[in-house]
Amino acid sequence: MTNEDALQLEKELSFDHFDAEDAYRIGNEIVKKTSKPVRIRIVLDGDIVFQYLMPGKKAVEWLDRKQNTVKRYQHSSYYVYLDQQERHIYDENDASIAICGGGFPLIIKGELRGCVIVSGLAHGEDHQLIIDVLRGHKNESICE
Repeated sequence: MTNEDALQLEKELSFDHFDAEDAYRIGNEIVKKTSKPVRIRIVLDGDIVFQYLMPGKKAVEWLDRKQNTVKRYQHSSYYVYLDQQERHIYDENDASIAICGGGFPLIIKGELRGCVIVSGLAHGEDHQLIIDVLRGHKNESICE
């Protein structure tokens, strides 16, 4: 995947409507889709509207760092990772962010309003799990 591919996913997986009930559905779908223990957080309008730490996953530091990355750069943390690999412009030594996959922006009506975060798998797998679930949710919403 290239950084341009990652940007395209952000456009594809934006929403006209998204609320706490959507976050609950997405969070639960992430839980169902992985057999490995992960941490999950969904933030909407500055509030954590869903968070689940699977057994064996207690620390939330990676969730915080991925959330900070999305907030700071206004893109998925995987985009930031890919872009950094290409251009080397991000501060990898900032302990408040995580330049790796697993944080994805919630863009609603063209505005960044939150993010979906997964941590605990290889960072590309964290990213792909989010993509798969958001894509399924968006397709389900279109069919309703």
